[in-house]
Amino acid sequence: MARKPDMARRAALAAQAFEAIRARGVHQTSMSDLALALGIKRPTLYFYFRDLGEIFEAVLDETNRRMVAFVAGRLADAQHPLDVLEALVRAQLDFHQGRRDVLILLFQLWAVAGSRDPERILERGRAYLAPVRAGLVARLQDGIAAGQVAPCHPEQVVDLALAVADGALVQHLTRGADVSTIVAGLHDHVLAPLRRRPGAAPPTRSRSRPGPRPRARPRPGQPTQKSR
Repeated sequence: MARKPDMARRAALAAQAFEAIRARGVHQTSMSDLALALGIKRPTLYFYFRDLGEIFEAVLDETNRRMVAFVAGRLADAQHPLDVLEALVRAQLDFHQGRRDVLILLFQLWAVAGSRDPERILERGRAYLAPVRAGLVARLQDGIAAGQVAPCHPEQVVDLALAVADGALVQHLTRGADVSTIVAGLHDHVLAPLRRRPGAAPPTRSRSRPGPRPRARPRPGQPTQKSR
């Protein structure tokens, strides 16, 4: 029977290899370079990883696992469904704060690994996101039923919030955008208008207060008040 790799050892090697690639550059690092940097023999490295693509997958899995744990901790105190959604967006962005070079390297490794089997890489990301998304949708649905959230399409609202988080991260990387301003826009223009007090009636369209009625014009020959 073929010997199976120790997964804890594999994760540790992936983290060390990632730091070595980070120092040398993706296109300047070969598997031989990594074996030398890690202080192990090439057959040992190949036993755990076929190529740089598999190292990327291991690093991506660990990054996703750590991010999910980080976000879950930040959501513990949020009660209102809309607060939970906003806290998730903020937590996801805070997790990557100060890691610009790491994110760029992940994108570079994505280009290396994704060319081999892009759908499989995407599926790994969906596996982490799907239960999170489903939980957010369910909480919004419960919030609507409880009168906390105005009637809306929960799936659309959740997807919009997740898209804002992803887009804010890209905008921060490419042009140095202030992610806090982007999240504030999500709050002001999407989430805050959906907030309702429990048991409150749906808002009605506001009407302007009627002004004083104009006085009727006197008919020809009819005396006015002054002439009376």
